Amino acid sequence: MEGKTEEEVQRYAEVFKERYTELSDHERIIKNIERGEARITRKDEIMTAIGKKLDRYKNPWLELKVQYGTNKGKFYNEECDRFMLCMAHKLGYGKWDELRSAFRKSPLFRFDWFVKARSAQELARRCDTLVRLVEKENQEYDERERQARKEKRLAKKMTPTKQKMTPTKQKTTPTKQAASRVSDGETAPANPSKKNKTPTKQKMTPTKRAGETAPATSSKKRRQSLMDDFLGSGKKGKA
Repeated sequence: MEGKTEEEVQRYAEVFKERYTELSDHERIIKNIERGEARITRKDEIMTAIGKKLDRYKNPWLELKVQYGTNKGKFYNEECDRFMLCMAHKLGYGKWDELRSAFRKSPLFRFDWFVKARSAQELARRCDTLVRLVEKENQEYDERERQARKEKRLAKKMTPTKQKMTPTKQKTTPTKQAASRVSDGETAPANPSKKNKTPTKQKMTPTKRAGETAPATSSKKRRQSLMDDFLGSGKKGKA
């Protein structure tokens, strides 16, 4: 409530719960409250679904992919949808005017006149479509995870435990040969000469020349630098 402190709102809510039946149109008021709470709950669910999707990527601003199926559309490209989901999670679901402003300020869409000309309502409809795709993908991902854990538990129960067998080694003591006496005039046999060990040649791995290294993807680095500059400028503006 505008102009009221948190304590005043709390006291009003307690009194309203006790005496709301005294109002003539209390049924309509209760329905409006329930619809408002449902919208808040739905917003929290959407933010959780988008966050769960983003957590599966190291850098979702550049790596996020949407499983479109047959709902990709003809006008919005993958880079636009990726930016929309990431920015909606950053700004908060429902802030469509701020999302529209972010598209216009981002250097990634400097020449994308289609998305820069979209209204806030059109961006909201596109974001709702992406949210439904993300929720469906999350359900399939959770189902695969549950199935994998179930199969792992079954495999663990079916495989018998292997007993560790430690074979005992019998120690053999070599028998000492009796030393023969050396006859007169005979000399003891000389020890066989040790063979000269030839040093093993070290395998030399050829070093790669500077020209042989594959060039880094300049386009990905450029998008990353543009995105870092854009997000950094937004943080400075807020500060």
